Amino acid sequence: MHFLQNNAFSKILFYVFLKRFNVLLTLNLSKTVINQKTLKIKGMDLINEFAYILSKKKPGEFDSFLPIKSKLRRLYDLVIKENVKTDEEAAQIIYSSDKADKKYLMLKRNLVQKLSDLIFLLDYVEEFEDNYSNIQFVVEKELNIIEKLLLENVYHNPTKTIAKVEQTAEKYFLIDLQLAVAKKFRSLYSLKGFPVETEQYNEKVKKLTKYQRYFNEAKGMWEILYSKTKYTIAKIPEFVFEAYHYSEILRKWLHDYDSPFLQLFYYKINIIKYDQQNYFNEVFENINNLKKLIEEFSFIKSKSLLLDINCAYASYYRNIRQLDKAEEYIRECMHYCDYRAFNKFLVQQLLFDIKIKKEQYLDAGEILAEIYKVPQYEFLDPYDKSAWAIREAYLFFIYYSIDQTDGFKYLPSYENEFSLKLFLNRTKKSSKDKYGYNIQFLIIRLLLMAKENMREIDNEGNNLLMYYHRYLKELNSLRTISFFKALGKIAAVGFEKEEMSYRKDKLLAKYNETEQDFFDVFELIPYEKFWELIPKFLNKI
Repeated sequence: MHFLQNNAFSKILFYVFLKRFNVLLTLNLSKTVINQKTLKIKGMDLINEFAYILSKKKPGEFDSFLPIKSKLRRLYDLVIKENVKTDEEAAQIIYSSDKADKKYLMLKRNLVQKLSDLIFLLDYVEEFEDNYSNIQFVVEKELNIIEKLLLENVYHNPTKTIAKVEQTAEKYFLIDLQLAVAKKFRSLYSLKGFPVETEQYNEKVKKLTKYQRYFNEAKGMWEILYSKTKYTIAKIPEFVFEAYHYSEILRKWLHDYDSPFLQLFYYKINIIKYDQQNYFNEVFENINNLKKLIEEFSFIKSKSLLLDINCAYASYYRNIRQLDKAEEYIRECMHYCDYRAFNKFLVQQLLFDIKIKKEQYLDAGEILAEIYKVPQYEFLDPYDKSAWAIREAYLFFIYYSIDQTDGFKYLPSYENEFSLKLFLNRTKKSSKDKYGYNIQFLIIRLLLMAKENMREIDNEGNNLLMYYHRYLKELNSLRTISFFKALGKIAAVGFEKEEMSYRKDKLLAKYNETEQDFFDVFELIPYEKFWELIPKFLNKI
């Protein structure tokens, strides 16, 4: 964390980042003046980020830092309450000038500084009062006081306080605090001249250091797996092997150190391990284990973890085709997510998928329109934006095929005029990811290209077949592989009716033969329905 030590803005922004991904750390924020570089942030996102944190628990000093009738408060309200998105607009409203006006730049810099100071005053507060993070922050304050006493060789009074902290840290498996307390006891008994107790705590420090390594490495294993599967949605052997490897390591560590936090990472990794193999019974078992874990150890319960569990249930039921049940869990997810925390996009992504499968296409369009309107959309990673552009293209294909013209109002890219060039420009990131959204991209691109220029479609069909032979055969997605190959075959012959009929019968026979009772991860439109829509789409070209 050394890169955080000299820049207050980096610390604040890192805190925001950690909040999004449910990483709980204590940041020692220093009141360094935020300089001009701080303001080189796209639009008003920094002020919005600060406001999101302050909305959780507004400090009592808020009105004194931002007086109600001041220009500082006016700028804050413009951004937060009146949804002003640009410096140009804000500067014009406050000073009737442009964004380069020195008075406006100074005002904005002061606002950012005031908001960062307010955040510095905040204690972290989790919604569930007995959550370990709340306890951790309180105990850390006590340890800081003890540390100051020990630095002055005052060691008589801290003993009882350290013992109390030690009990709390052990009760809640706060390994970092357990280790810190053991080190302080070692120092304390050393100052008192008690060699036996000093040696005992020295051994305890060694043991706790090992347990701390378990925790840190387990957390790292989970984060590595999550990062690899966030955009690479294909199920490939490499991920299965890695997940098995991590799972086995954690299983052994749990025999030595039975921490609920270690169990948490173990179950999360198992969910990925079994999901990658389409072993959905085992996925369900491990989600249930997570739920039981927070029932047994209520202090690990948090909004973020409850969101993870409900999302996992929703995804599970989506996969096994119980869509109504999946939507029930999506409704639960809505209690724990927020666009400002950037976790609602994932929930809406899953709900969009469910709505498409339930053929509730206008509902899917409403989700898409909402996504594009929220200010946070502009700050999504380009991969996420690309994925939403692909979903929009699939919805256009559906609306166009079934002549549902009232749905086009939800599609800003296609409402007025179809543009293949715009679609390709918005999906550049996905087009380069061989095992991510690229497979969905290639399928819909072929059909959009047919609308743009049918004369070249045979070449595109052959390109699809080449891609199938090069990349798809190793994927654990039989329905997608069969559909992808069949689509390439019919496109390679210019969508001849006889070939389409033959490939349809062969595809359906293949699906009946495999008896796969779950959707593939790439399967936005159920492939049987997809094949039914293709001739309707082509007939309108």
